[in-house]
Amino acid sequence: MESVLNKQLACALVELPDDLQPTVRNWAERVTGQWGELALPPATLSVLLRLVASSEFAASTLLREWTWFLDHEAGLSEPPSAEDLANFAAAIARSEEPIGQVRKTLREYRHRYLVHVLWREIQGGVTVEETLCDLSRLADQLLAAAAVYAERLVRDKHGLVCDSRGDPVSLVILAMGKLGGHELNFSSDIDLIFLYPEGAESDGDRCLSAQEYFARVGRSVITLLDEVTEDGFAFRIDTRLRPFGESGPPVTSFAALESYLQQHGRGWERYAYVKARIVGRHPSEAVARELQHDLIRPFVYRRYLDYGVFESLREMHRLITAEVERRDMVDNVKLGPGGIREIEFIVQSLQLVRGGSRPELQRRGLLDVLPRLVGRHGLSAEDADRLAAAYRYLRRLENFIQAIRDRQTHDLPKDSLDRLRLCVAMGYSSWEALIGELDRHRREVTRQFEAVAFRETSESEGGGDRADLATLWAKDAPADEWQTFFDGATVVNSAELASHLVAFANRPATRQIDSVSRQRLNEFMPSLLQRVIASNEPLVTLERVLAIVEQVLRRSAYLALLNENVRVLERVVRLCEQSAYVAQQIAKYPVLLDELLDPRIYTARITQGELEAELNDRLAVAEALDSEEQMAVLAQFQRASLFRIAVADFSGKLPIMRVSDALTDVAETVLDYALGVAWKDLVTRHGEPGYTLDGERRRAGFGIIAYGKLGGIELSYGSDLDIVFLHDSHGSDQTTSGAGALDNTVFFARLVRRLVHFLTTQTGTGALYQIDMRLRPDGRSGLLVTSTEAFERYQEDNAWTWEHQALLRARPVAGSAVVAREFERIRAETLRQRVRRDTLREDVLSMRQRMRSELDKSDTETFDLKHGSGGIGDIEFLVQYLVLAHAAAHPSVIHYPDNVRQLAVLAAAGCLDMDLAFRLQEIYRRYRLRLHHLTLNEKKPIVPREDFADERADVVAAWSATFGASPP
Repeated sequence: MESVLNKQLACALVELPDDLQPTVRNWAERVTGQWGELALPPATLSVLLRLVASSEFAASTLLREWTWFLDHEAGLSEPPSAEDLANFAAAIARSEEPIGQVRKTLREYRHRYLVHVLWREIQGGVTVEETLCDLSRLADQLLAAAAVYAERLVRDKHGLVCDSRGDPVSLVILAMGKLGGHELNFSSDIDLIFLYPEGAESDGDRCLSAQEYFARVGRSVITLLDEVTEDGFAFRIDTRLRPFGESGPPVTSFAALESYLQQHGRGWERYAYVKARIVGRHPSEAVARELQHDLIRPFVYRRYLDYGVFESLREMHRLITAEVERRDMVDNVKLGPGGIREIEFIVQSLQLVRGGSRPELQRRGLLDVLPRLVGRHGLSAEDADRLAAAYRYLRRLENFIQAIRDRQTHDLPKDSLDRLRLCVAMGYSSWEALIGELDRHRREVTRQFEAVAFRETSESEGGGDRADLATLWAKDAPADEWQTFFDGATVVNSAELASHLVAFANRPATRQIDSVSRQRLNEFMPSLLQRVIASNEPLVTLERVLAIVEQVLRRSAYLALLNENVRVLERVVRLCEQSAYVAQQIAKYPVLLDELLDPRIYTARITQGELEAELNDRLAVAEALDSEEQMAVLAQFQRASLFRIAVADFSGKLPIMRVSDALTDVAETVLDYALGVAWKDLVTRHGEPGYTLDGERRRAGFGIIAYGKLGGIELSYGSDLDIVFLHDSHGSDQTTSGAGALDNTVFFARLVRRLVHFLTTQTGTGALYQIDMRLRPDGRSGLLVTSTEAFERYQEDNAWTWEHQALLRARPVAGSAVVAREFERIRAETLRQRVRRDTLREDVLSMRQRMRSELDKSDTETFDLKHGSGGIGDIEFLVQYLVLAHAAAHPSVIHYPDNVRQLAVLAAAGCLDMDLAFRLQEIYRRYRLRLHHLTLNEKKPIVPREDFADERADVVAAWSATFGASPP
């Protein structure tokens, strides 16, 4: 024995399980008998014997390719060379060898490559991701080579197929499944769809239709890679995922694919197309975009939240589970309980739900997208980590199962030797230890799968009421039957409730929905009605909720969301009962339902930091989008933020001043980002604006100045943004620096127009804000943007008292810090030195009189909160007068732009009685709180005359004490 197996080999064999040693010893004897002694370094020999013990495929390949192994063993620890692979593929693509020889060459290269991959796995230190990527790269390159070679064979006989522009058209290969996601396993089929963009007939002497031409190319590709010869195969190819499956044509045009996806595409196919990727010979950018972006993406990712995926998920899982049980596949690591397929279902379901509105989720690789699902609407970080660990473990185990004999199997082996092979490959001392670790991962996967797929739904609700409601709805009951039921349940307004419900059921929009929507609506209505009749205002609540339902009937995935999440339905009903504004927002923007998935919506604090963090998350991938798409993302953020503020406001979780702070924070965040996008767009075309002063070239700055409610940090729902635009360009050579240089005044005017376009254009998510620029110097007739020099001259020479009043509530909110500082200086000097105090009292009284005569809607029975005597307007004018009157002697009173803090500073400076200041602050907050709630219920700012009687009297008294007369 020593003559054949040296001592080093004997020592290495001892490291293997006893039952595997004879097999490996026999292999070693064959190698030495055929090729000579195993003269290898100890570490190399150890890896080699473990590889041979683990894989019969590797053992037989090495026996045939021993010379190759000896030539390359020193480099097997390194990843397979991408350059060498590409060079091999290029040589195949241009090969003039007959197809039989090319087949043989492809197989030989493939076997060597797989041995290289397995060597690194056995040696250790390689990640699962690296292995899957290496295997996928091999398939990509061999497909590309085979496609070029096959197309040349067909072209030589039949010519070229050209598109309508006369350009040659090539076969497009779409990889699905593992290959599409760069996740190919060791001996996997590759799922392919053969396509072509367009074309009529080939231009050769023996012309073919485009359909037949590319069918022949596809068949040749399959022959080159799939056909089993004495050398084995390169890749098994499965084309059953093509349109209409095995009964469909072998190759499909883009137009036929689009028609199929629109008319026949099923839920499970959306899961399949998540990983769809063009492989092989890559087409032009335009062709690739047409296929991936225009045809596949809209089919896979809906623009709205798509909770309907959970229905298809449960159905697919039910079918697979039945098949697993029928075929006794419990030990299948792919399809069995807690297997790879369940992990894929979890990740892809969450991708499909939100991928339409979150482009960062539109990724093919599971481990790539998994961390992006962490968040309040997805997975916890801990669950994501556990899923990733389970996935890596299962995929590594799957690879080693298949590597035993290069077979596409996912079953744990029954044979004791094969079990030992897996233990050696996976690094376990016993089968029991391996199974223990496997079961731990599978239990975790099953737990998470059930949490995602089988969440609490309305079907779990019991009770006779629901059964009766379901029966009445299903049989299309008339109004009198509904009224009888409501009367029996002692529901108020039963006749109106029944009438409204029947009217909704009989509307054309309700009658004409498709079968899927009908099924979801039938499941939804009994659950809704249970909650409506339990509410304090059943009729109002039903009207508001049904207004939402009418908007989503044709996008019934939103109904699926409510069916899937009973708690969300309960929140919708409660909010609709409380607030017309919230109900209207949901009806107008159903995507807001997503916000209600988070139970913290009633309790979470809304801070500037949280808003900025959320926007950064949403915009993390938007940098790659064009500016209009970035604005759409920004609009979604704004809508969601305003909605959360309104919910917290109406539920009493936010004090009124914090509501205004939060609304102001949102507006400032939006303005800052929108300005950044508009600035970048123009600078890209024209360069940075600059100017020369004292021989030095300087950058010109631009700033946004907020006035009114935004400036005073008192923004309300639906408030316009009063803003003024300033720049600090002066001196000489005021131009931009780019090739398409502009005068700075033109640049800034275009910047303002683009910014206002971003903010005010109606999109699918509505306009961001309405912008009012009338407070700029010279109002409507003035320039859109003003230099700081011109702004200061205007304040000194031309500004009216009412404009100084407005300046009190002005502050910089976005743009250049230099412009902001310059504005603050101008504001301070103006308010302290340029106010015409000799006419201040008369000017303020005159303006108040004018506003009251034009705007006050009070009468003998009602009080106008905003403009009535003793109302919000009187407090604001009183504060403005006192600040302007005392600013010269007490400069600190102009520091803050909002009424509440201005009152506090006036008191601190001795300009106003402390108790009176506190009382006016309290009254102001009460008025604002009522105003907010009226807005949330879409009511005018009018209250009964008896409301706020004491408050009005105190405001009138303060006014009289200041001006010597009652408010005008």
